[in-house]
Amino acid sequence: MTMVHIATKAISRKAGQSAVACAAYRAGDVLEDAKYGKVHDYSKKDGVMSSDIVMPASLKGLDVKIDREILWNTAEAFEVRSDSRVAREWLINLPYELPEDERHELALEFAQKLCDDMDVIADVCLHRPVMKQPFDPNAKPSSKRLREGEQNPDPRNFHAHIMVTTRAPVIRTDGRLAFDPKFKIPFEWSNKKLKEDDLPSSREEIKRIRKLWVDTANQRLKQHNLPLMDERSYKDQGLDQQPTIKMGIEATAMERRGIATRKGETNRKIRARNQVVLEQRREYERQIKQYRERLAWATKQNERLRRLIEDTERRADSTKRCIEDTERRADSTKRCIEDTERRADSTKRYIEDAKSGTAWAAERCENLPNRIGEADRRNDEAQQRIDVSKRFVTANSKRAADSESIAKSIHQNATKRARPTPTPFDDNARRARAARLNQQQRRVDRETRRANLEDKRRSERAEQLKLRLAHKLLTATQPDNCLRPGWNDDPDDYPDKYDYRQIEVIKDFVTSLNLQSKYFRDNLTVVKDKVDERFIANNKDLIHLVNHPKQEREQYNERLTAWCEFKEDIDQKRADFNQSIIPKLGGSGGEVGRMTRDIISAFNYLQGLDQFISDDKQTIEARELAKSHRSDTLNKTCQQFKYAYSDVAKLPSGQRENYINALNSTVEVFKNIYGTQLPDEQNKAIEEGLRAFNNDLQRSHRPSRGFSR
Repeated sequence: MTMVHIATKAISRKAGQSAVACAAYRAGDVLEDAKYGKVHDYSKKDGVMSSDIVMPASLKGLDVKIDREILWNTAEAFEVRSDSRVAREWLINLPYELPEDERHELALEFAQKLCDDMDVIADVCLHRPVMKQPFDPNAKPSSKRLREGEQNPDPRNFHAHIMVTTRAPVIRTDGRLAFDPKFKIPFEWSNKKLKEDDLPSSREEIKRIRKLWVDTANQRLKQHNLPLMDERSYKDQGLDQQPTIKMGIEATAMERRGIATRKGETNRKIRARNQVVLEQRREYERQIKQYRERLAWATKQNERLRRLIEDTERRADSTKRCIEDTERRADSTKRCIEDTERRADSTKRYIEDAKSGTAWAAERCENLPNRIGEADRRNDEAQQRIDVSKRFVTANSKRAADSESIAKSIHQNATKRARPTPTPFDDNARRARAARLNQQQRRVDRETRRANLEDKRRSERAEQLKLRLAHKLLTATQPDNCLRPGWNDDPDDYPDKYDYRQIEVIKDFVTSLNLQSKYFRDNLTVVKDKVDERFIANNKDLIHLVNHPKQEREQYNERLTAWCEFKEDIDQKRADFNQSIIPKLGGSGGEVGRMTRDIISAFNYLQGLDQFISDDKQTIEARELAKSHRSDTLNKTCQQFKYAYSDVAKLPSGQRENYINALNSTVEVFKNIYGTQLPDEQNKAIEEGLRAFNNDLQRSHRPSRGFSR
């Protein structure tokens, strides 16, 4: 969580303070104090990044510009008491994680809210920590060098001093600035008067403005996915943390010089105690996380058991249906057997009828000799009838003999071939054949059910894998699945989590899916439905990244080995070159000298990066990283131009001329080579540095003035 610091104090004559002097010091400006007849010159003050005057909305429509010197001299003139509060200062700590331009915009935005809320004019000055050169016992004593045992301030201490008037401003008919002579703003009233007018106390107002600052800063921090501020105390947040005590200017200076103080010891004990409590809380959180994982595992196992029970019930239902199927087939087979038995009985009756016909024919043939005598007396017609009868009898006898022969042959063949080919008249054979048919049918049904079940299992498994992939894509940015943003965690400490590069890849892919719903379950279904054979074929690398982040990270790092080796070599060459030109420039020149040497060596450095980028033998990932590093180097070089030009005039006379000549000789060449590749913001940074350099040269002849934006 980003540190929250906002404090306020009154600038009063009772404490011997002057609003003009305070404004000149905070702006690093030269202001004339009309009341005391003095000129306050703080033009040599280091660390002032910007100074702006912000007006309330009531004056913006009047299109007026207010000079800093006129503003605070006027504020002093409208105070007649010897112990009057002539101004009030709000000191805020700016988030160091934000870029410089956004810190400036954030301070102005908060100052504008203060002006509109209180109806005052604000003088906003941004300061950066002033870093001194290292201690050197052989060098002459200087305010730009650390003393023995002294330490530099915290490099993250970017802050803003916001001085506001204690009275509401008005513009006279002649266009001059004035203030309400009768009333001060309610914030400067006593608590007794505030209570009489049913207004919040000063303590409550300070809390409200503190929350106003935190809400304003959090809007910026959210845009960069940075940890947010919290205006509540440790107690209100439910944290067992003890706040440190205020050190003060004297104790802080003594601690920086290596002198232990009572307040410093107290703060060190508080920090040690807070660290122990923090470690305990982290251990508790780790244990809670472990318990939650175990609970999730148990819940998953219960869910798996429930699915197994449902699967068993489905199998039982399927078995029941198979049994019912088998019973229906058995009934059908039984009906077939009964039909076969009926046909066998019918065949038996046919054989018996044939035998009775044969016996009847034989009996008729036995009576033929007795009738022959009578036939002699008949005419030829009767003889013909007898002949016909004979033929008929002969035919019947032959038919009967043939029927009996066929029946015997059928019976013999059925007896011989009873085992390999049972006859349709054998009940046991019919039952055996029906049993074999049932067995074959059951085997076919069993194989069919097994194939259907296997297809169903594969389909369910595929749906589960698709759902798991979609869930991983949509939950990749959750804290438990990825490295914490802004903490610069080492991926080796969290091998199963996604690193910062992998998170960006997954975010870009999810954004490309154009999910419309605000509900997680709906988006999960949409992503799952998109996963098909074509999706898998086109996104193999992404699927491998989502399922195996550690393996993908190792493979990615292997592909970047050439880039790492090349960058280490070219950085070392640049450092050696920068070291070799220090004597030619007449000395190291501190931070300005380091930035100037980086600017001089940037040409060869960028040329080496271009050669690496154009090398087709390098991997695509390595060349993309080289392109990104080239863009960062160009941007950094433009910022170095800006800051080097801003501070080069402050170098000692023996080094100043050499570094100014070096900067002037490189800036035009740099703009000619890379000017077309630079965006407007980077070109603007170079121009701002040149403008600051020219202003420093002319400052001694023309003091600077602060004007409203």
